[in-house]
Amino acid sequence: MTDPIYVVHGYCANPEANWFPWLKQLGATQLHRPVHVVTLPEPDNPRLADWLAACQSQIPQADGVTLIGHSLGCITTLRFLAQADVQNVNLILVSGFDDLVPGLTELAPFTAEALGYAAIRAKLKAAVVISARDDHIVPYQFTQRLAANLAVPFILLPTGDHFITQTGGDRLPLLEFLLKNGLSIN
Repeated sequence: MTDPIYVVHGYCANPEANWFPWLKQLGATQLHRPVHVVTLPEPDNPRLADWLAACQSQIPQADGVTLIGHSLGCITTLRFLAQADVQNVNLILVSGFDDLVPGLTELAPFTAEALGYAAIRAKLKAAVVISARDDHIVPYQFTQRLAANLAVPFILLPTGDHFITQTGGDRLPLLEFLLKNGLSIN
């Protein structure tokens, strides 16, 4: 499989943060698939319209695309997917949310409007949502609710926090397993 993978990072992140460089290296050496991390404008002061425009300009609307969202990048990915003319999408969401998280009120515009989950589900080939029980930024219950709303499998890891470099999240081996196994958790 040589289809590219597109990653949408989160709040206060960038393409060289967290586990993204590891995933790019994994894509090149083991998955034999290019990994592109979308460059989002003003990650410390995100604006939904600008982030969606960046996704629309950097992610091709191609059937069978693989999308990975992290944190705020999850709802951004879902909003992009809702607008995109694509089918058979492989989707992985890591530490995501679809409603307002306490302490992150500045991100309210991203969650203010409800998502059309049925329309999004119709575009999916496979999907999985991941969180960690010890996530101190987006409590896992928010990510679990996102998975339930999307009606896709939810994987709760015992540790991993928010999967960011500051808490040891420079690798995410579960992604390697999922990408090598067609997002199957069996």
